[in-house]
Amino acid sequence: MTDPLRFHTILVPMDFSPEAHKALELAGELAKSAGPAHLILLHAYFLPVEMEALAAEQDLPILELLSNKASKELEQILEGLQDAGISSEFLVSRGYPEQVIVELAQEKDVDLIVMGTRGRTGLAHVALGSIAERVVRDAPCPILTVKEYDA
Repeated sequence: MTDPLRFHTILVPMDFSPEAHKALELAGELAKSAGPAHLILLHAYFLPVEMEALAAEQDLPILELLSNKASKELEQILEGLQDAGISSEFLVSRGYPEQVIVELAQEKDVDLIVMGTRGRTGLAHVALGSIAERVVRDAPCPILTVKEYDA
């Protein structure tokens, strides 16, 4: 007989898309049923060097605005999780999202990453790539990807 599946720490990258919210919903269910697990919500953002230079030249605090906006949204989500009895925290980090996700998963000894994916194909996939695909290549733990389907 095998032991039931248990998770201690689940990482949920958040870009606030419908797919990310669906992944968060599933991660919350897993935190309760295969835990109790601690959820770490992560928003990672990246600005090209040119945009950072333009913002600095114009004295626009874009990086600060991005970080503050994400923090406010994550605080609201966190309140709901904690009201539901789910241990959780959030982080906002600047950098290439796929690198930030993998590094945090290693640093926090994450058992599972649950993340949304848009499932782009064709030219959109070639042009934009897939963060989930790049995370799968380097992640130190299993990954569960979630896609929002139209009914």
